[in-house]
Amino acid sequence: MRWKAVHQFVPMLAHGDAIGSHVMWIREHLRSRGCHSEIFVGDENSATTKESFNLDEVDRHIHSHSDTLLLYHVAQASPCADFLATRQESLGLIFHNFTPPELLIRWDPDTAFEILNAQDQLAELIGKSQFAICDSQFNSEVLAGFGKVKSFVVPLPLREIAVVKAKADEPPVILFVGRVAPNKAIHDLIASMAVLHQVFPDAKLRIVGSSTVDPYDAALEGLIAALGLKDVVTLTGWVTEDELELEYQSASIFCTLSDHEGFGVPIVEAMARGIPVVAYENTAVGETVGEAGLLLTSKAPTVVATALERVLSDTELFDRLAASGHRRSRVFSGALVADGLDKALSWDESL
Repeated sequence: MRWKAVHQFVPMLAHGDAIGSHVMWIREHLRSRGCHSEIFVGDENSATTKESFNLDEVDRHIHSHSDTLLLYHVAQASPCADFLATRQESLGLIFHNFTPPELLIRWDPDTAFEILNAQDQLAELIGKSQFAICDSQFNSEVLAGFGKVKSFVVPLPLREIAVVKAKADEPPVILFVGRVAPNKAIHDLIASMAVLHQVFPDAKLRIVGSSTVDPYDAALEGLIAALGLKDVVTLTGWVTEDELELEYQSASIFCTLSDHEGFGVPIVEAMARGIPVVAYENTAVGETVGEAGLLLTSKAPTVVATALERVLSDTELFDRLAASGHRRSRVFSGALVADGLDKALSWDESL
C-alpha cells in the first residue's frame, strides 16, 4: 500500500444504502492492509455516529500530510467538498454520479438545484484531484465532462449471497428494489404491470424501497388506482435487511426500467441470487448486466409486458437467465473489487 493513511469523506453515512455500505467496506479493507482509515461526514447521522467523525475532527487523525490520501465520495452537494478544497493532502475522488436534475425538477426542485450545486463543487475539485475511481465506465465518461483526471473503473463489491431458486410458477412476483424516485421510473413499471396483468391475472408487482418525494408518491398511488391495480402493486417502503432477503426469495423476476443508473447494486444482488433480470438498457445498466439479462431498448408497456411474459412462460429462457446472471455476479466479488481498488490506490502519477 502506497499510503499510510487513507481517510474517506462522504456527505452522510447511512447503513443499508449502496454508498454507505461501500464506504464501510473500503474502510475495513484498508484497515486489513495495515492502513490507518477513518470516515468523515459532512452531515451527521445519529444512526452512524459511532462509525464516523465530523469535519472538525479531521486534524486529530492526520499525522503525516505526505503519506495521507483523502478520498471523497461524490454523489451530492456537501460541506465536505468545500472543506477538501482547502486541504494540502493528496485528494482522490470516488465518483458515484449524479441523478440528472431534469429528471427531478418537476417533482423535487430543491434536490434538483442541490445536484447543480454538487456539479459545481465537483468542477472545483477535479483539478485538485490526483485520480478518480468510478463505479462504471459510464460514470467515468460522465466524469470526463467535468475535467481531465486519471480514472479507474472499480465496481461496487458484492457481499456473499446465497443463491435463491427463483420460480416462474404462478403466482409470479415481479420485483423492483431501489428508492421510489422519479428517475427510477416506477410509473413505467406500474403501467407495464397493467398490460402483464391481462395475461397473468395473478401476477404481483412489489416495489421495495424508501420514498423520496411526496408528490411522486401521490402520483404513483393515483396511477395504481386509475389502472385498478391496488391488489396487484405493493409499495413496501423501507425494509430491514431480513425483510429485503424475503422479498428476493419470493421474486420470480427482477425488473428495472430506471432512466439513470451509475451502477445498479440491486441488479447485481438479484443476479447473484439466480433471479432472472429484465431491464431497460441505458446509462450503466447494460454494462452492469452484461449478457446475463434480457435488456430492452424500449420500455413501452407492451414491450416490457411481452418480455416479462416471455421469461415467465419459457422455462428454458428463465433457467438460462437465472444461471447466466449468477455467473455474471461473480465479476463483482469482494476479492476482485479489492484487487481493483488496490491497483487504483497504488497508482503514482510520477512513475
